[in-house]
Amino acid sequence: MSSFFQLFMAWGLLMVFVLVLYVVDKVNVIYSGYAKPDLPKTFNDGLFGELTGKTLWDAMSGIPVAGSDAKLVSSLKPHYEPVLRQHIEQVFMEGYSHGRAGTAGVPTNNRIIPTPRGSLESWLPMHHLASIYQVGVDFAGRNPDDELRIQQSLDQVTSMIYARLGLDLTEAYSATLLIHPEEDTEDALLPPSEDALPALPVMASAVQAAGAASVSSAQVPLAQTTATDNSTSALQPDLSSLQAPAPVPNNESAYASNSKADEAKAVPA
Repeated sequence: MSSFFQLFMAWGLLMVFVLVLYVVDKVNVIYSGYAKPDLPKTFNDGLFGELTGKTLWDAMSGIPVAGSDAKLVSSLKPHYEPVLRQHIEQVFMEGYSHGRAGTAGVPTNNRIIPTPRGSLESWLPMHHLASIYQVGVDFAGRNPDDELRIQQSLDQVTSMIYARLGLDLTEAYSATLLIHPEEDTEDALLPPSEDALPALPVMASAVQAAGAASVSSAQVPLAQTTATDNSTSALQPDLSSLQAPAPVPNNESAYASNSKADEAKAVPA
């Protein structure tokens, strides 16, 4: 009986130990469920479901994707057009900024596009992306001879993308993208840099010297004429043609002269 009792006690202790471990594990699971760590919130556009990145492009371009309904994909195309437009505009502006900075490179296929419902990963083929990126780089060069070629290249590649997806392109991308930002035109209105400031006094002195030379050259003939006409250095005006104005008769003096003439006629000789 003693050995059986010892065996029974050993099995009982083992069961109690296992039960304690089970209870502790349950408590940890419940606590972790109520005390979640503060993780950064990630957004995802749930409108397209599992379609994202290259899978989304394949579905929109007509390639069958496992688990996606053709009718659902067709109904999502109008919602995909704003995502596609943002992707194209971002690649073009990236090429434009890299062209201005002189650091042209290669764009990436994937981009996170913001949407009203969150964000969505978009994917475009590299040959289309490279063409759009290069158009932005060329447009940053500001060469008037390349404007027509740049416009045709941009409209051609975007038309091919929309035709492959079966979307209607209502407005050409060249009408909205081939416009230089306003900060480029404002550079001409900015004050001169500090390097150009020392040159300003030199230019001002040159202008003053040129003005003084012109004034001196204009005074030389006048000095010569004064020296040849008279021995004196000053010009004397000719007053011979001028006559003194006739004096205005006074009314009182005229009246007195008339009265004296009348008296002289009245006295007999």
